[in-house]
Amino acid sequence: MKNKFGFLIVLIFSIHLLACKDSKIIIPPDVLSKEELVPILTDIQIAQASRTIFEYSDTVSYSLNDYRIAILKQKNIPEDKFESSMKFYSENPELLQEIYNEVVNELSRKQGELEK
Repeated sequence: MKNKFGFLIVLIFSIHLLACKDSKIIIPPDVLSKEELVPILTDIQIAQASRTIFEYSDTVSYSLNDYRIAILKQKNIPEDKFESSMKFYSENPELLQEIYNEVVNELSRKQGELEK
């Protein structure tokens, strides 16, 4: 009886270790890295905020999509690569959360520079 109980404990412990194993998500080559995506999303967030602030005072109104296209063009990123990257990260929310944490940090850093 002790052997069966000991075996059961070892089995449960082994399963627990395997379940807790940190599985690394492999980013496909056609997807932008986190390092590439953070500056793009930071600029898009700034454009979105600017558009919201100046929405009624601007005589020429640009859509957020216009800003996004301009930002991607400036950074030489094809739209389809950006879209597929966002789709990939949306399907991996823990990675997307890491990216947006870095975006928030970058926005805070830029705000701090402006307030000096």
